[in-house]
Amino acid sequence: MRHAGAALAATLASAMALGAGLSACTGSLGDVEDGAADGADGADGGAGGKGTATSPSCDTTRVGPSPLRRLTRWEYNNTVHDLLGDETRPADRFEPEAEQLGFDNNVEGATMSDIVVEQYENAARALAATAVADLPGLLGCEAEEEGCLEAFLDDFGTRAFRRPLGEEERAKHLGFLTSSVEEDGATEGVALWISAVLQSPSFLTRVELGTAQAPDEAGLVPLSPHEVASRLSYLLWGSMPDDALFAAAEADELRTPEQLLAQVDRMFADEKGGRAIRNFYGQWIGLGNLDRIQRGDELDAPTRALLREEIERFAEEVLLREGGGLEAFFTTPRTYLNAELADFYGVEGEFDETFRAVDLPADRHAGFFTKGATMALLAHPEQSSPVLRGKFVMEKVFCQGPPPPPCDVDTSLPAVDPDATAREQLEQKTSAPQCAACHSFLNPPGFAFEHFDQLGRWRDEDRDLPIDASGVLQTTDVDGPFDDHVGLAARIATSEAARSCMVLHWFHYAFGRVEGDDDACTLETVTHDFEEGGGDVRVLLRSLVTSPSFVLRTAGGAP
Repeated sequence: MRHAGAALAATLASAMALGAGLSACTGSLGDVEDGAADGADGADGGAGGKGTATSPSCDTTRVGPSPLRRLTRWEYNNTVHDLLGDETRPADRFEPEAEQLGFDNNVEGATMSDIVVEQYENAARALAATAVADLPGLLGCEAEEEGCLEAFLDDFGTRAFRRPLGEEERAKHLGFLTSSVEEDGATEGVALWISAVLQSPSFLTRVELGTAQAPDEAGLVPLSPHEVASRLSYLLWGSMPDDALFAAAEADELRTPEQLLAQVDRMFADEKGGRAIRNFYGQWIGLGNLDRIQRGDELDAPTRALLREEIERFAEEVLLREGGGLEAFFTTPRTYLNAELADFYGVEGEFDETFRAVDLPADRHAGFFTKGATMALLAHPEQSSPVLRGKFVMEKVFCQGPPPPPCDVDTSLPAVDPDATAREQLEQKTSAPQCAACHSFLNPPGFAFEHFDQLGRWRDEDRDLPIDASGVLQTTDVDGPFDDHVGLAARIATSEAARSCMVLHWFHYAFGRVEGDDDACTLETVTHDFEEGGGDVRVLLRSLVTSPSFVLRTAGGAP
């Protein structure tokens, strides 16, 4: 039995390699036994009633595929913390996910390799060894007591797999656990079983088989209550369900929109409630690249960490705690600073080590755009980059990604001309017809931020020359002139296209895949709700959670 963990790792490798490559897989994994579908959970998909839309094409409920999703490194760290109390963040040392659609939780980027399997095994062994250091405390009883191991298996197995174990599955795990304890002793035997559990696809992936009831006329079946609980917890907290969600699943109280929204509101109010906002907008902005940009000593590791905390705290406070919506996210001059970060920006006032809200001059600062992290990320090592900044606005805010430049175009930066601003040099370089087609709408929104240098700090001049931050926004639903970044942000704040684009980004994040024809009604409904809700991201998430796509899946098929 000493090598059972390695054998299970081999099973994981083959199952994950198969499942990760199929974004629309609809069957079961090799080691997911009976009971994994929660067949006894008789959910009828009542929460799907929220998804009504005005289009005749939405009269019939349609949902996209339910891909097999592997825990991201962030989700893994959160999960082992909530499951075992681990503080070591072992997944930080895992091979990074490949980003797809701007996020690291897309199924297309969750490929398996021998290295990843080995990292899972090493982490599982280390976590298990730490967990059994206080074995009676872990078990809640003495291993030799009658029923002790069985009670621990039921509790830990349910929490680790985010669902009750099926009868045959439980029997297999109990046999493995008891024989390991008999052969290796209680401490090593329990550690071996925990290690095996942490390497199981049932732990490492979010398996969704749906209930055992017959599909409806559209070929749809409800997700089981435990599957819905996991969808909620990983969307809003990036981790496993808590006791309240497990209890709601057991009581079959995750059916109706009212039941789901009660959980959403409870989870928003929890201390973990800001996790999704921070993680989503951190990835949307690209904060993962902050440590890789070259800016010299003025942007050292501690300062980068503070800049990241500033913008993540801003997103959480403005969008979740205050419910300011996208208008505030794009336009408010408020930010969050401590003494060190205030010194970096040159902001005067009374500060200490703790972050506090600060209202900056409204003629200089506008929402997340003008945070140091955003502006530094969208810049070159020695100068600002109107192209990168304009591309971000068009691609991430309006969902208008430009085509790549022609192969024969020179995209290198021109040598700095002390007699011309960066704007003037860029306008000259991109004035050729083969460039102007894209740069005519890319450059203007980028020019709006020329008052911010490559470190993300305010400047009045560029190369001792006056800055022109004006432009004309084009190809959007809020086209027109603006004087600077404040005027541009004000236009964006009123854009329906920007709100629709934000819904699409959240859809990619929530479901881990690209949208398809079957998702059109979900997107239409969520976009309508988001618009009616004044751009409140909490309304967007509440609408996503109560959509048919969140609680139903297409029946049939196997990976």
